[in-house]
Amino acid sequence: MQKSMLTLLAVFALSGATFVGCSGNDTMLNSDASSATTSDNETPEFQTLYRSSRDESDSDDSEDSDGLRTYRVTIKNLSVGQPLAPPVIATHVKGFTMFEVGKLASRGLEAIAENGDVSLMFNRYSASSSSTDAVNVGMPLTRYGTMVGNFKDYVTFEITGKKHDRLSIAAMLICTNDGFTGLNSVKLPKEGKRVYYTKAYDAGTEYNTENSSDIVDGCSALGAIALAGDPNGNENDAVDSSPHQRIKKHKGTQGNGDLDPYANVIEKKITKVTIELISGGESDHDNDNDDDGDDD
Repeated sequence: MQKSMLTLLAVFALSGATFVGCSGNDTMLNSDASSATTSDNETPEFQTLYRSSRDESDSDDSEDSDGLRTYRVTIKNLSVGQPLAPPVIATHVKGFTMFEVGKLASRGLEAIAENGDVSLMFNRYSASSSSTDAVNVGMPLTRYGTMVGNFKDYVTFEITGKKHDRLSIAAMLICTNDGFTGLNSVKLPKEGKRVYYTKAYDAGTEYNTENSSDIVDGCSALGAIALAGDPNGNENDAVDSSPHQRIKKHKGTQGNGDLDPYANVIEKKITKVTIELISGGESDHDNDNDDDGDDD
C-alpha cells in the first residue's frame, strides 16, 4: 500500500499546522524563500513556501534582455465537493504542454492525479529550457467557502514569464481516484488581467472505484465527509487501469463506492484563475477578459 504525501497532509490539516511543499524531496525551504500568500493585500495568517525554477538574481539580471514579465496569479477553488492538492504552475513556450485532453497522461500528470504529488512535473519544468518559471504552491486549497486548520480555498502568488509564453496548471481533485483540474497552455495577459475557469478531468490511469482504500487520506481531512477506514493510505497498483486510457472530461462522482455523489460532487467549473500582469508589460491598465480556458 502506497502512502502518498496527502496522508501527511491529512495530519497537518487536522492539527492546524502549516503544510510545506511537495516539490523536490519534500524538504522545508529556507525562511527567506519566496512565499505564496492568501490574498493580494492582507497579511497572511500563515506562510506557505514554494520553490520557483528560476533564482531571483537570474530573473533580475535577464529582465531587460529576455523581456521577463511578472504576473500575479490567484487560484480560487469554486468546488463545494472537491478540495485540491497543492497545484503546480509553469510558464513555458506554446508547445511544451502539461497535459492534453485526448492524449495519454505523462508520468508526472499520473502522479498528480493519483497522489497529488507534483514533484515530477515541477522538476520537468524546472529543468527545461522550454520553461521560464515553475511554482509549487505547497498548500492545498479547501472546498469553496471553507477553512480547515490554516488552509483556505484560495491562494495568490507571483510567477515570471516572457512575452509569448503560455501558462499551465495541474492539481489533483483530492476526493477522486485519478481526477484533476488545470489549464493547458493558456495565454498570458498582454496588459491588465485574464480570467480562466478550470474543468475536471479524468487522467485515465486508474479505475474509478471510489473506494476509501483507493482514495488519498486527505479526502477525509479536507473533504465534506470522512471516508470509512481512513487513515488507510492509498492503493494504486490494484486499481491501475490496463491499458491506461486517454485524458477526458470527468464524468463526476458516481456513488459506486465510499464517495458520496452529493458531498463529493464534481462541478463543471472547479477553479477560477486570475492572471494579472504587474510589471514588465506595455501597459498597467486593467483589461478583464473572461475565458473558460478549455483548449480541447
